[in-house]
Amino acid sequence: MNDLDLLDRFGPRPPTSPSDAAMSAARQRLDDAMAEAPGPTRLPRRRLPLVAVAAAAAVAAVGVTTTPALVGSDGSVAVASVDPLTFPLTPTALPDALGDPVFEREADRFVAARYGPITNGLSIVTDVEDDGYWDIPDDSPTTDIDGHEARIVNRTVYGGTPQGAAAVSMIWEGDDGDWTAVTGSGDYADPARVEAFAESLQDKPQPVDLSLAVAPEGWTLATYQADRILVFVAPDGDARDGLTVALTPRASSDLSGYGAREVGNLTVNATPAAIGRQDSDHGGDPTWILVAQTTSGQTFSVQAPASLTRDQVIQIAEGVTYRP
Repeated sequence: MNDLDLLDRFGPRPPTSPSDAAMSAARQRLDDAMAEAPGPTRLPRRRLPLVAVAAAAAVAAVGVTTTPALVGSDGSVAVASVDPLTFPLTPTALPDALGDPVFEREADRFVAARYGPITNGLSIVTDVEDDGYWDIPDDSPTTDIDGHEARIVNRTVYGGTPQGAAAVSMIWEGDDGDWTAVTGSGDYADPARVEAFAESLQDKPQPVDLSLAVAPEGWTLATYQADRILVFVAPDGDARDGLTVALTPRASSDLSGYGAREVGNLTVNATPAAIGRQDSDHGGDPTWILVAQTTSGQTFSVQAPASLTRDQVIQIAEGVTYRP
């Protein structure tokens, strides 16, 4: 499911937290959401200022504040403002040909950004707690990145085909104890280019394209996929009862493509929207499905657990934003 196939090649060791069951459920929910939104994963984008890309200060600890909160009808769930969803580093030396970044996040494992194609571009993976995430040969040469010793690792990356491309990674530990890797592939698999890019990274956060204003209180961002899908999960980590927001190619007034029932029409962000109920994917109470548009005109869906009220689902939808 990972749009950054590069991460698969540098794959993590089995995690100790959150639980395997929680992350497996998050991936399944993400896959289900993407399956419901066919079409190319590349959406029209405007050029963003170079205020952003990959790893350190203001590390987007994407949590939820405690106020103001809207308590559910049974008092068990509240909705509260979320911290801005951001990506923590900014490159100040970026080839124009690479265009805008595509972001990725998996809670407690990594955040990542890719500029250009997987097999011909520059990528950043950061907020990694253990250098064992990568398979670094003991005899890897080193270089200096902003005063930190970085290991240089030669790789092969794949972009969905059997044909691979050469890649060079530079991996180092930051002052905060987290590890970062910058990788150049294809035309950018040159140690000098990778080092120059890595040296240009600044501790400045960049807003991600798809974001929320509110979410269930205490829930955290488990997954952020290719600037088009995000998943929030409860503290117990069961993503099957999580909150998924996904960009969709078109609006739906009857939600027929979602197998929804009890469908009602309403207005969200001053445009027509629809809300209904879906059968739970694990036998629980029917979940919510809402399809609406952002103020910028991008259509999206919200899949939410039955523990939220109808008004809370609408409130969440009204806070969805997307920067085309």
